[in-house]
Amino acid sequence: TKVGESAGKEYAIESALDKMQKEWEPAQFDIAPYRETGSYVLRGSDDIQQMLDDNIVMLQAMAFSPFNKPHKERLDNFASKLNLLSEIIEQWLNCQRNWMYLEPIFSSDDIMKQLPAEGQKFKACDRQWRKYLKVANDNPCCLDFADVPDILAIFAQSYNTLEQVQKGLSDYLETKRQSFA
Repeated sequence: TKVGESAGKEYAIESALDKMQKEWEPAQFDIAPYRETGSYVLRGSDDIQQMLDDNIVMLQAMAFSPFNKPHKERLDNFASKLNLLSEIIEQWLNCQRNWMYLEPIFSSDDIMKQLPAEGQKFKACDRQWRKYLKVANDNPCCLDFADVPDILAIFAQSYNTLEQVQKGLSDYLETKRQSFA
């Protein structure tokens, strides 16, 4: 019967969603101490990224199903959360790349004196970085990290600021190079 078929397909969506959410419950970031900085970095996020990509595609397919009505809100909420997590990880890794490059440079008092504006910007980002990487280290659960208020905006802003710091540093080094022509 038509009703039985519809119920079966609705149940298949519900089961797939339950399975997906269960798989995410134990999912954790691999957070590791970074050198002698007293801070941390995200290591090997490929497995999580792969799981996100697979699940986001699956959720998109479910969203287009005519049988998703009973689960639409739950589907939309979970898809939003996974999309947010994916964006967070992307910004996090961008920020991390710049932070790892700039951290040893700006831990030098000499550079802080030569580039005070960039030094202050770096320090502000460094404080944010340490704060949120400690949060991730203390609770590495992926889904919980997506709930940290404004974390995407914080990583995005830090990344943009670190890009400015890196440009200031490059400009400074270029003027130094030219004086040794």
